Amino acid sequence: MGYMIRNKYLKIIIPLALIVACVYWYYSSIVISGTSDNGMWKVTYSKNIDPSEPYGWEGHLKQGNNDNATVKAIVVEVNDKVKTRIDSFEEGRAEDGEITVLHPFSDDFSLGPKPSKGTVVSVVWEHNGKTHTDTVKIR
Repeated sequence: MGYMIRNKYLKIIIPLALIVACVYWYYSSIVISGTSDNGMWKVTYSKNIDPSEPYGWEGHLKQGNNDNATVKAIVVEVNDKVKTRIDSFEEGRAEDGEITVLHPFSDDFSLGPKPSKGTVVSVVWEHNGKTHTDTVKIR
C-alpha cells in the first residue's frame, strides 16, 4: 500500500518539478541582473517579448534602500568603453512609457542588444553632500 501512495505522489511531483524547471530556465534566458557590492543598486536587463514594443533588451536600475540619494548619472560601459551615459532625470512617465522615480530611485535606462559579459553599469550619486560611484557587473 505504501508503494502505491508513494507512486501516486511521484506522478504529481515529477511533472511539477519539470514545469518549475522550465519556467526557471525560460525566465533566466530573458532576464539578466546584477547588484552593487554594497547592495544599494540592482540592475536588471530584461528581453522585451511584447511584439507591440521595440525589440531588444531593456535596462532598469533600482535603488535597494530608502536613503535619500540623488542619482547624478548612469553610465553603461562595455569593455571599458562608454556606450550610454544618462545624467538628467525627471520624475514621471516619459512618452515611451518609461517611468522614473527619484526617491528611492528607479529608472529604465536603455534599450538595445543583449548585454555582453564585459558590461558594467556605474551609478554616480550624492548623499549628504558627498559624491559616490557604485558599479554593477552584469554576469
